[in-house]
Amino acid sequence: MAETYTSDLFQDAADNLERYLEELCEFLRIPGISACPDSGQAMAESCRWFLEKLERMGFSGQLCQTEGWPVVLARYEYGPSAPTLVIYGHYDVQSPEPLEKWITPPFEPTVRDGALYARGVNDDKGQVYTYLAALESYRRCRGDIPLNITFVVEGEEEVGSKGLLKLLRERPEWFRGDMFLVSDSSMFSKELPAVTCGFRGIMAMQIQLQTMKQDLHSGLFGGIVRNAPEVLVQLLAKCKDEEGRVLIPGFYDQVRPLSQRERDTLARLPQDEEKLAERIGAPRLYGETGYTAAERKCARPTLDINGIWGGYLGEGSKTVIPCVASAKLSARLVPDQRPEEIYAKFEAFIRSQLPPDVQVTMEYQFGAMPVLIDDSDPNVQLAAHAIEMGFGREPVLIRSGGTVHIISEIKERLGIPSILILGWGRPENGSHAPNEHFYVEDFEKAVKSLCALFAQLAEPRPNEEGSAL
Repeated sequence: MAETYTSDLFQDAADNLERYLEELCEFLRIPGISACPDSGQAMAESCRWFLEKLERMGFSGQLCQTEGWPVVLARYEYGPSAPTLVIYGHYDVQSPEPLEKWITPPFEPTVRDGALYARGVNDDKGQVYTYLAALESYRRCRGDIPLNITFVVEGEEEVGSKGLLKLLRERPEWFRGDMFLVSDSSMFSKELPAVTCGFRGIMAMQIQLQTMKQDLHSGLFGGIVRNAPEVLVQLLAKCKDEEGRVLIPGFYDQVRPLSQRERDTLARLPQDEEKLAERIGAPRLYGETGYTAAERKCARPTLDINGIWGGYLGEGSKTVIPCVASAKLSARLVPDQRPEEIYAKFEAFIRSQLPPDVQVTMEYQFGAMPVLIDDSDPNVQLAAHAIEMGFGREPVLIRSGGTVHIISEIKERLGIPSILILGWGRPENGSHAPNEHFYVEDFEKAVKSLCALFAQLAEPRPNEEGSAL
């Protein structure tokens, strides 16, 4: 029955696959890097591309200006009695460096070995584009879709979503709906699709130490003054033990323990830790004692140094004692940790350990709350059924170790009843890394899954027990 019900949609998605990929490549060629101040023209082109595509599909929309990059807000109105879907994505991408690691240029999309390679193809241009393709196939096959749909596509996800978050707090009525959908995560593995039922939160910060007014000659002054990078690494080394447990007082105070049910669910997921280590190029997996890799990477908090610098970093040698050293850090958070509280604990710990003659500057950069989704929500089950139709395999319900800032705000501030987090990329697709890619096979199955989901939402089908899906 499922095959008959979706056969026209699936055939249309397959027939138009090449055209969809060509159109996606147009989007991917635009180098909109939100963290780069010189990306203004590309960012403007990116958001206009998405808005104009939606307008051609019958949406009415606008570019909402923020203090940063614009937000695309577009609506398709069917009627007041129809349910409202809010579909979220982002058009900004991460910087492609190091460029020498790319096999083909990051903004020249290339298909090889069954995958499309380009910066942003997996995170998130390719994933959000699947919604456009699925809606186009649905409307071509069946006409107007009996749903109200709002697209919210921002340009600052990779730098903290400040503009969208401010807009959400000032104009919440623009974002209200019955269901919130986002595809900015991943499947469980290349063989196993997933519905994500939780994200970790995040706290991001920067620290700078200064030990004296200027760099000094290491021969003339070595041994009588403090070396700023040495002080910094000594301080940061005190934050974690050798097994990865965070040593900052109070860090784990608000962590909600995993229930036995949650641990059992994670334990049933098919994951070979040795193969995982091999796939990501690590000699072995590492982390907090007492937890499996599946638990550590999605349901336990972490603290990581994201970047560290100080002194001379150019070619050759320059024998100086640096006066300044800096680092960027982030903590991934789990329920019920709050980013501001974790930052305050980190700041207090660093100040308590700091030598009295060293100056420190710390900056809280951004944060987001962790999110858990009720996996008994009927719409979660509906999405799982649609994915099974599209991929030919029942998905697993998982948590993601990543963070999508807007989801916590949507959940806490708007109270949208159903949040569906549907990741189409594979974990190894290289988001934020050189040679980012998205498998064409997964792209096609994602479009088919969304076609099935829209069809079920438009015309709910009875399941085997006779109740509505």
